[in-house]
Amino acid sequence: MDVPAIQAVKQISEELKYESRRRSKLQENKKAGEFSGLHIGCGSFYLSGWINTDVLGNPSMDFPLDISKLLPFEDNFFDAIYGSEVIEHINLTKGRQFFAEALRILKPGGAIRLTTPDLTESCKIFLGLRDDVKVEDFRTVWLEDEFSKEIWINALFRSWGHQHLWTFESLADELKKAGFSQVDLCEPQKTKSQHHQLNNLDNRYGDNPPPWIFAGTIILEAQK
Repeated sequence: MDVPAIQAVKQISEELKYESRRRSKLQENKKAGEFSGLHIGCGSFYLSGWINTDVLGNPSMDFPLDISKLLPFEDNFFDAIYGSEVIEHINLTKGRQFFAEALRILKPGGAIRLTTPDLTESCKIFLGLRDDVKVEDFRTVWLEDEFSKEIWINALFRSWGHQHLWTFESLADELKKAGFSQVDLCEPQKTKSQHHQLNNLDNRYGDNPPPWIFAGTIILEAQK
């Protein structure tokens, strides 16, 4: 058997394993009769009490989920959806599809909380129009070898698989077009929804991040 065939067999085997885990996890979640939350693009940030999903190959997840495709969940299944720094990884068309799917799988009164790079504020930071934060501040959390203003702003558009950057206005508009009734700009760690489980989730930069760290980030919640 050649190498591509072996890899294909391994991938199918992996997908079957996770499909069994997905069914088991959803059944367990449904039986509990309590809060049901979906964490998309979890990375290494596993949320206890949530269903944690990401792309295939992440050991921290419960099972893989590709948000650029139709979501494999029943209507009105989840109380909340949380995604930190993930929706910029899909294009506008797929983003619109995801918003419609998110609305479908949320229960009435459910909420989605998203964080994503803020196109407007990032441009202001690049141009030196913010008094509270400078591009140089981001050097302390930079993971690449080289750093400059130009490298930083280009990375937001082109690196790490980014496909589409949002302003708050454009993101709120698309969520409302998808059918969400209310969209709120939120502070880090604080929810405006009825679901207290959406508090204290924005820990990507640790429990005590510097005050400027979210200066170029949109944090919003949309209610069904």
